[in-house]
Amino acid sequence: MKKILIAIFALFLGLQVNAATTTTTTTTTANWDSVAAQKKLNDIAYKLIKSNNLPDGISIKVSNEDEANAYADINKEIHVYKGLLNYATTDEEIAAVISHEMGHIINGHNAKQTILNTLIANVTGDSSKSLGAAAVQELSSTKLSRKDEFEADLSGVDLLVKAGYNPLAMISVLNKICGNYVDIISTHPSGEKRLMNIYDYVSYNYPEWIKKGYTTDSYKKANTLISLNVEERNASPRLTKKYEKEQEKLKKEKIKRAKKMLKANNGWNSAYNTLLMLNSTTTTESTSK
Repeated sequence: MKKILIAIFALFLGLQVNAATTTTTTTTTANWDSVAAQKKLNDIAYKLIKSNNLPDGISIKVSNEDEANAYADINKEIHVYKGLLNYATTDEEIAAVISHEMGHIINGHNAKQTILNTLIANVTGDSSKSLGAAAVQELSSTKLSRKDEFEADLSGVDLLVKAGYNPLAMISVLNKICGNYVDIISTHPSGEKRLMNIYDYVSYNYPEWIKKGYTTDSYKKANTLISLNVEERNASPRLTKKYEKEQEKLKKEKIKRAKKMLKANNGWNSAYNTLLMLNSTTTTESTSK
């Protein structure tokens, strides 16, 4: 345990240096060219979509914001901020960012979160929400968001592999931007948990990529911490058994996710569309009275 704590501290220091000194190799924001950036992201997204036979409708929007951020909205638009391209510095790392957001779309996370928030607002009332109801909403949203982030990461790994990208690029770019923060009240899992989640999934399902490795400094630093965690787990029969059980479960879920990829809509998106129709009908009836 002492070794792991030391490694975490060293990794944290490395992340701070990385954040201050990162330079880009494929897309630079110093001489920002939004047209070139849009084309690059479109090309990478197209490769991911066609290689995985994803349905049409997903689009990329480049935003002229300095924040290191990307997100997918309910309309299947993936927004990538200019600032994020200071961290996703190779085509594979950019592909990792886009594939993660595609994972949110495939799994209907945006629709699910919207439905949850709508239902709670309808029950409690928009203007007079009780403290208890607000707390329930916060806890529910946080729990769903963490699970969604893990699922989007793993869906993104599957998309990357099918498109011929190295899935370890996701670990590389996440290690630069997510940090190893405590995640008790965060909607995103801690950096270390996400890195281990991705590494374990790749190791179990795509071991050839683990053997190939990834050459960035960011991945090498992340792998230092990952290796210590793996070493500790391998020394414990209980932890090893838990790991194997979790990965077998994820392998079954992988098949379900693969089926989702071939559909234009999933259960959550269908429910969201139904909710929109009901809301539209209610509004029309209210207006006609």
